[in-house]
Amino acid sequence: MNIMESIRMALSAIKSNKMRTFLTMLGIIIGISSVIALVGLGQGSKKAMTKEFENTGVNRAYVYLNEGMEGDSNGMVTDEDMITHNDMNIIERVYGSKLEGVSPVLSLGGSMNQGRVTYNINISGVTEKYNKIENIKMASGRFLSGEDVVNERNVAVIEQKMAEKFFKGEDPVGKMITMDTGDQSQTYRVVGTFTKPKALLTMGASNKNTFDIYTPYTQVERITGENTFSYLDINVKEGENIKRTVKGIVNIIERKHGSVGKNIYMMSTAESQLKMVNNVTGNLTKFISAIAAISLLVGGIGIMNIMLVSVTERTREIGIRKALGANKKDILRQFMIEAIIVSGCGGIIGISLGIGFSYLGALVIKIQPSISLTIVLGAFLFSAMIGVFFGLYPANKAAKLNTIDALRYE
Repeated sequence: MNIMESIRMALSAIKSNKMRTFLTMLGIIIGISSVIALVGLGQGSKKAMTKEFENTGVNRAYVYLNEGMEGDSNGMVTDEDMITHNDMNIIERVYGSKLEGVSPVLSLGGSMNQGRVTYNINISGVTEKYNKIENIKMASGRFLSGEDVVNERNVAVIEQKMAEKFFKGEDPVGKMITMDTGDQSQTYRVVGTFTKPKALLTMGASNKNTFDIYTPYTQVERITGENTFSYLDINVKEGENIKRTVKGIVNIIERKHGSVGKNIYMMSTAESQLKMVNNVTGNLTKFISAIAAISLLVGGIGIMNIMLVSVTERTREIGIRKALGANKKDILRQFMIEAIIVSGCGGIIGISLGIGFSYLGALVIKIQPSISLTIVLGAFLFSAMIGVFFGLYPANKAAKLNTIDALRYE
């Protein structure tokens, strides 16, 4: 008996028990679809995270006070440990050629009213180089200038959506805005607008009643009365060693404040954050995929169980075929092909559903799934291997049946 005849007989046996065959496939379908969907979403999330970090700057780094670590004899960070204007000037002088920019970010909350609606304003006090640190896309006007910072000017670069809300299609550049910042009101002249990219890392809808603006950090200092910083935002030039450069900046601040070895000043780079996020998402995807793969094992056991039942039901048929000249190899091949077809079809259905679920899930969390050909082929081959592995024992059992005993079986 040739292979084509074995395939026809296997298909005939499968068709005669459609529901049982489908239920047998179900474990394979669930396992394969789950693994493909989870891996696709995991890889898609990883690419989205990488793109997000690229948008914000892969050469981005932060130096900050490690408040809670030992700073003085009382184990607390003191005012003397705060980063100063002088520290920033020294950093610019020593490492300026290796940096796109260095800036503090002084935060101040404000609010503006329009009718009965109150809008929250996040004011960020920065230097004129902050647009080289943060990927700020200007929509109109200009960013802050060095003169704005030195002269503590009340100027602001506002979010484009804020301009649309308050200026109703008019050019906002040169216009004045007034907002409450606690006990006092502040008036700013708008010098430019910027568009705010959607941030994946927020993983939620942004508040439509909250807007961001940038203003000189010296102007924020004048309002708050503070002139020191708890952290610096840095962007290292392309081609420079990020870790070594930022570590050198930390060393300068430590020596300046006499705190070498006290672990007061810490550093963090976008590169290290990206590795951390990718490790977490990668490990989580592997863990969940491993759990999903258990259903593949269950599906394989289901195939073995049904094939054993099939052997028992068709014992007399096997005896007749052997009596008509079929040998052990023919019987083994027929049942093996049957098991492979069942698991292979389950794999194809599982792959189709997995790709569909992956794109459906991607629409919900708003990412682009990443389905690689390697994963698809691997899933299909794995499902076929399950058919071979779990179909081998029932097929071998059928092939070893004694012809006389098989013919006598009722």
